[in-house]
Amino acid sequence: MSKENQLIAIETNSINGEAVQTVNARDLHEFLKVGKDFTTWIKDRIKQYAFVENQDFIVFPEIGENPKGGRPSMEYAISIDMAKELSMVERNEKGKEARQYFIQCEKRIKSLPADPVQMLNNPAAMRGILLTYTEKVIALESKVEEMAPDVKALQRIAKSDGGMCITNAA
Repeated sequence: MSKENQLIAIETNSINGEAVQTVNARDLHEFLKVGKDFTTWIKDRIKQYAFVENQDFIVFPEIGENPKGGRPSMEYAISIDMAKELSMVERNEKGKEARQYFIQCEKRIKSLPADPVQMLNNPAAMRGILLTYTEKVIALESKVEEMAPDVKALQRIAKSDGGMCITNAA
């Protein structure tokens, strides 16, 4: 589907190290014509429906300068499943239209193979992938440090010629 035919732009982002089709929550909010301001709406919906960060959505600061000054606004990339649920709970025609649109997009996406090149060209996806793997490396390094004394003891036992007491090796 070309960008011009999309009701709401769909992008690939990394959520918890997995390539996930997402939409910008601000775009969904605008499409649904919600009466509340965006920040209040998204925070209320996340709390009310128990959505989980890094599972259903990711949050990141908007890139660029804030024209009004002050802090940059926070952007929410939400999964298609979360977008469908948010559309459904709005209980209006726009919500129904958006939900049907996401269902059709999901069907189309499932029929296509994932494009790893597209993921590598997406800075937000790359950031998520790097963060996930950095966390895994840190956890593994911690385990290696924790196991180092045991490894040394087992190496001394393996090198001994039988004249070493096991308690001395430890």
